[in-house]
Amino acid sequence: MNAANASTVNFKSDVIDRIFFVRYAQPPTKEAMKAVLERVAQAHSRLGSNQPLIYVGSIDSKSKVPNAEERNNLSELLTALRQHCEVVHLIIEGSELQNSLQRVIISGMLIVTRTYDNYLSVHKNVESASSDLARRLSKDVTPLIRMARDRGLVL
Repeated sequence: MNAANASTVNFKSDVIDRIFFVRYAQPPTKEAMKAVLERVAQAHSRLGSNQPLIYVGSIDSKSKVPNAEERNNLSELLTALRQHCEVVHLIIEGSELQNSLQRVIISGMLIVTRTYDNYLSVHKNVESASSDLARRLSKDVTPLIRMARDRGLVL
């Protein structure tokens, strides 16, 4: 597992099968975005160009709401991930109003900006992404999700 240096970037990531899991404790900084993109590019290179990754990013429910700069960073990352990933599943954990609003706002922004092309999906938990993961990998993903949970990459 790759644990990032907590003083500069606050995330952990790992590749399981061809799923790139990343878990953010706080909204990603510019440095975190760069580090994640480098790891994604390395993982994609190891798999080969004919095997795009599936990106599953989760944001801790206790994370603060991203400010304008952090939202910009996330937007830039999503654009850059397209060259390495066939799909992005963004999991915004939590049942609080703030968490629900974040999911709704992101989904709404995708529609308003007309970037809703089935590349990005927003979820409350990894289970809601599991059917798409299973379809894309053509197998039961329960063991992969369990492994990701064991490594602290998803709840």
